[in-house]
Amino acid sequence: MFLKNKLSLSLFVTILLIGGYIAIKIQVSQKDKKDMKLRVAFPYDKPASHYEPTRIHLGPEYIFLENIYSPLVELSNANGQPIGGVAEKFQWDEKTSEYYLHIRKGLKTIDGYEITAFDAEFSLKRLLVNSSNTHGNFKDIICPDSELETIESPCDGIEVKDKYTLILRPGEKKPFLTHILTAIDFAVIPKTSVDPKTLAIIDYRNTSGPYYVDSSSEDGKILLRVNPNHYHYSDALPQEVEFIPSGIGTHKSSIDLYKEGKVDHITTIDKLNPEKIINLSKEVNDASLHTTMDIRTFAVFFTERGLKEFSSDERLAYGMAIKDALSSYFLSQPGYQDRKQFLPPFGDGQLSEDQKETVEQKIKNMKTDIRGEKLKLALLRVGSIENYQKPLEKALPGIEIYESNKIPALTNYSSLEEMPHAFIGGPDITFNEDISLITYSINAGVFGMSKVERQQWIAKYMSIIEKSARLDMLQKLHFKSLMDGIIYPLASSPYIALLRKPWKSHLPQIFANNPIWTITKN
Repeated sequence: MFLKNKLSLSLFVTILLIGGYIAIKIQVSQKDKKDMKLRVAFPYDKPASHYEPTRIHLGPEYIFLENIYSPLVELSNANGQPIGGVAEKFQWDEKTSEYYLHIRKGLKTIDGYEITAFDAEFSLKRLLVNSSNTHGNFKDIICPDSELETIESPCDGIEVKDKYTLILRPGEKKPFLTHILTAIDFAVIPKTSVDPKTLAIIDYRNTSGPYYVDSSSEDGKILLRVNPNHYHYSDALPQEVEFIPSGIGTHKSSIDLYKEGKVDHITTIDKLNPEKIINLSKEVNDASLHTTMDIRTFAVFFTERGLKEFSSDERLAYGMAIKDALSSYFLSQPGYQDRKQFLPPFGDGQLSEDQKETVEQKIKNMKTDIRGEKLKLALLRVGSIENYQKPLEKALPGIEIYESNKIPALTNYSSLEEMPHAFIGGPDITFNEDISLITYSINAGVFGMSKVERQQWIAKYMSIIEKSARLDMLQKLHFKSLMDGIIYPLASSPYIALLRKPWKSHLPQIFANNPIWTITKN
């Protein structure tokens, strides 16, 4: 009896020890999981179902999509050169001018669906059917003579050779095709995640990217989880990512959320201007600051209405008055430099010395009278209106100034009077010939032109094989836009991001992108 009780006691103790060990393991696992969660202040308030790769207008849309989808080809964060994405390898056949994309074997969604060349073909044809992407003019390259009404419509420029090989036939070798395919517009979307009739994305759980959507609310709070099947996966990157709306509507600013300990990361495309984030990094002792190269240009961009109602001299006069009024603000803050041309002066498309002198001389000789009450000016994601309103109202009495999230050229207005004459924006067009960003800027009306003229310019630009000839065309457009007062540069800055330690940033310095999988811990 005693032996039996002793054995029972030993068994009981053993069970307790095992149970305790399991409980500790679970607690440690839960703690580790919590520690690997990155909370992101995100300047948008839309649910996951809002995001669509073929309809990208603003930076937050691009940043969100690049974290849940992967394109066929990616750009190296180190040097900006093309590297493998969903397609592990890509190459031209010099004899046939066919472009071969070799899809990674074993790339699966979180639920185990394997992504193949058929998904890549489906995604490209879906983009052509929707005909709404803004980065690159893919149709004119691949299916110039075809009108795709459905996914089943034939397109001689796209062929699946086998399960892991996709062939593109542009007719002739187009070196910049590789760069076009790096835009997230060309994300590979699993066929099973799309409604076959409407082509709408219906499943944001099974995605091609490093993360998938675990939950989403209507106010924009979204939880992502990492996909261990992805080629970017490692146990050092955030295992969960929570997007928390900030600085939009009634949501607190990213800075307030950071100070309250509710977020760990402020992204490169935050609504607040660079100096706010820089100053925050100096106030707190637990943050590291990420800066890109000086690739962001703040400028006045005149819209279709501004081009119609004002002469080029009047536009230049308005631009000069706005710059004079805001110079003390920009140049007194950390992170800004004066900018006299739109494209970076150290990159492709920059003005020649003669062109710079010509532009400066024209502005110097400007004597046109202007009136503030005639100008309707929008502020497009360039910080708080408080930074701009008083100096602009003082310089241009009667000016109508307001904040907006709508790019005029990509917005349908019931009448021209609803459109602002101009907007102040701070877009990224990088310093090298990024075809995706160039075509996006054209489509967004940054360089003026009617919709038809924009399409014609892009088609002509992309038909030129020789890079030097394309850059000459870009430089001429840049020069004309400055001379005609379509663009009036104000200042430049890097893109800024903030990260709470011990998270470490490996974000790119040559792009404004914010790939979460380049953030690590341990």
